[in-house]
Amino acid sequence: MVKRINNLQSIQVFRVVSDTLNVTLAAKELGISQSSVSYHIKKLETDLATRLFDRSARGLQLTKIGIMLQSHVDTGLNEIQSGISRIVEDNQSVKIAILPMFASRWLSSRLSQFLDINPKLQLSLKSHNNTYATMKNPESYANFGIHWGTGNWENVEAIKLWPEQLTVVCSPSYLKEHPIQRPGDIMGCTILHVDDNRMWGEWLNNHGINIDSIDNELMLEDRHFQLSSTINGLGVSLFAHWAVESEIQSGTLVNPFNQNFETDFAYYLVVPKNSILTKEAKKFHDWLSKNDNKQ
Repeated sequence: MVKRINNLQSIQVFRVVSDTLNVTLAAKELGISQSSVSYHIKKLETDLATRLFDRSARGLQLTKIGIMLQSHVDTGLNEIQSGISRIVEDNQSVKIAILPMFASRWLSSRLSQFLDINPKLQLSLKSHNNTYATMKNPESYANFGIHWGTGNWENVEAIKLWPEQLTVVCSPSYLKEHPIQRPGDIMGCTILHVDDNRMWGEWLNNHGINIDSIDNELMLEDRHFQLSSTINGLGVSLFAHWAVESEIQSGTLVNPFNQNFETDFAYYLVVPKNSILTKEAKKFHDWLSKNDNKQ
């Protein structure tokens, strides 16, 4: 006979403890005491008549049965969350994980088109710093999201919105102090980037330069900060060409090579795997993915 679990809270506690492998952190995340966490884990182990964790001076480790249960619990609770989301679909609220630069430079000027034909739909645009696709449970943060990268994320299904071209830009004053006429001249500049330097690595590699040859880098918090830092003459940046077109036209930024460059990077529409979009979420998802919405 299948053993019945009478207290689902113990399952929820197990999920957090299995993620953190730390009773103190789990208690803080759940908003309960450490003794309550320990009680629920002990109760679950008693109900199942098996150990779920090995305990040692180094901390907690899942047993083989614990690892198996973790997989089933993740699947089950995700299904419950999806079911709840579908039940409350009548609220017509759609949560979108959005990148600030994409929102301000592309979406904001087009959003009224969608809202005009879907006036009752409630959108909740939740900012993230290019982390949505790599979250452990992205569906708990938003129905789907916009992510920048090359599309190879494990936890989501990714659809490229459009092919991108990158533009090298800097301020006029920076260009005057650091003449840039050929790709190799970048080696004498400070390169600005967000998250990591993979975009620069791609660009430099395409021009026969190893990124390890670059002496000066500055990693910034987000694209807007990177843009203002570039305008203020802190270094040279790579941006999607459409995102900085107005600054180039106004002369605030300059494109020293007077050309754009092909890239494997792009904006992607990403949906958590095994997640079922609500009817309202699918409306916005499909609108974003339409070809006639592109630049």
